[in-house]
Amino acid sequence: MNISTLQPLGWSHFFLQQANTDTYEKLQSNELLVFRISAIHRSVIKGLGTNWENGEVELLCPESLQPVSEHLSVGDWVIAEPVHEHFRIIEVLEAKNQLERLSNRKRQLMAANLDYLFIVTSANSDFNLKRLERYLAMAYESNIEPVIVLNKIDLTDKVDDYLDSIRDLKVHHLVGISILQQDSLLSLKPYLTAGTTIAMVGSSGVGKSSLINALFNQAVELGTSTHTSHETIDNVQITGGIREDDDKGKHTTTSRQLLINEKGVIFIDTPGIRELQLLNAQEGIEQTFNDIVFLAKQCKFANCAHQTEPGCKVLQALESGELAQSHWDNYQKLLKEDAFNARSAQGVYAQKQHMKTFSKKVLRALSKNRLEKGK
Repeated sequence: MNISTLQPLGWSHFFLQQANTDTYEKLQSNELLVFRISAIHRSVIKGLGTNWENGEVELLCPESLQPVSEHLSVGDWVIAEPVHEHFRIIEVLEAKNQLERLSNRKRQLMAANLDYLFIVTSANSDFNLKRLERYLAMAYESNIEPVIVLNKIDLTDKVDDYLDSIRDLKVHHLVGISILQQDSLLSLKPYLTAGTTIAMVGSSGVGKSSLINALFNQAVELGTSTHTSHETIDNVQITGGIREDDDKGKHTTTSRQLLINEKGVIFIDTPGIRELQLLNAQEGIEQTFNDIVFLAKQCKFANCAHQTEPGCKVLQALESGELAQSHWDNYQKLLKEDAFNARSAQGVYAQKQHMKTFSKKVLRALSKNRLEKGK
């Protein structure tokens, strides 16, 4: 195994140290090979290995990793054994981070082993702060550095208003761009280094695929790395223009894929998400709404429910306008939704058990009230 040829794909010692002695020896003798998942289709998994410049290879998936969407994602590192002209996955290496969501009441992996998550929104009617809070919660929960990219700034004369609204979310990385204004893409330069993996998320029409195409076309000018230029993998989806009547993109990515530009920057494009359902994201939600968490810690009572309790700092902040009602409402909504989705992902039985326990609590409370009234 030639480790130096894997490093441009994001390989690091973190993954190598997961191999036991036997596996390591087989990797050294090429009895086993390492691949990074580059695309997942319904019946086909593709990966890039030591000869990645020559293109993708097809990987066979064992029954133990079915359904694929619950066990594998684009960006994962796997160990495979040769089987005739194909390679069969025998182990999935632990990811340093993973993006996941709830889809059809099941856990779905979206991407793995990321350095940055570009949360793309647009300066038009698609702009939605509550949606951005969802994406931020997902990024924080996964320990991925989020970068909010406000796209299509050429379509409005109120760019500063959009940017100020996003700054209220207390994000560390925020850029405003337009693929029609090439100079604006320079603001992305600090993130575009060789071997860095960037996933792009956002709703359909915000321009994710168009942005990737633009970054490919401008790779030489924007790249900050001295990494030797490589041939771009020829599976970049080319997008159409922007319709003038509704400023929506003509093309939407329909599957996740890993792409590498000439400067060695790795992109994972994802399909547009109409509604992101968070899963197991309580810590991420609390980090996104850390201003509310800070207020709650100052309440008079440790178990304050922020309803009618005296000395509630949250209620005081709502009354004074320091805390926006919409911000508070979305925080509560996401917490409840995340808890419900966690139960859904565990299965119908677990959810029934929860509802059964909840019903018992309600009945006990009602009985207690009747007894007190009877006195």
